[in-house]
Amino acid sequence: MAYADKLPAPALQFFRWFNAGCLLFVVVALLDVFVLPHRIYTEKILSRQELYHTGRSRFSSRSFTTQLDNIILHTENNRYAYHKAQRFSPKEADSARLVTTRIFKIVRTAHVKIDGEERELRQGASMFGSFIFVPITFGLIAILGIAMRHNKEQLLNATVMNIILIIIQLWMLKYL
Repeated sequence: MAYADKLPAPALQFFRWFNAGCLLFVVVALLDVFVLPHRIYTEKILSRQELYHTGRSRFSSRSFTTQLDNIILHTENNRYAYHKAQRFSPKEADSARLVTTRIFKIVRTAHVKIDGEERELRQGASMFGSFIFVPITFGLIAILGIAMRHNKEQLLNATVMNIILIIIQLWMLKYL
């Protein structure tokens, strides 16, 4: 395409470094999640936030409210979204044992103690479950951006896709 041929050399150099930085980020994230030991500590539960959706019917102008499947557990330093359908009542617990990653401090699992027995709070959709394809795609596009560093069009396309995936990941992790 003609638009990629008109890019100045400093922009192409920036795109190369950006893709290399994205690949470095993916490698560090993989090390953090799968290789480095996790931190395990107990925190006091401050609150639980149940999520609701309010809408209006298309056919009659009546409004409705539905409760969503996730409940957000707020502790002293973290928050953890868990599925509301558990085999026990997690509302009875006053503290939670959290397992977090070492570098990014992302909560992997949470356990609550009820009646002397420790139980895991099952999570719904998460970055480590249903949405694992987003970081995998991010890494593959970064590899393609580095491998095709002499093709200006592919370099630009990989950079744009990585920027879009960064925005999606930040939104999924609730930073945006």
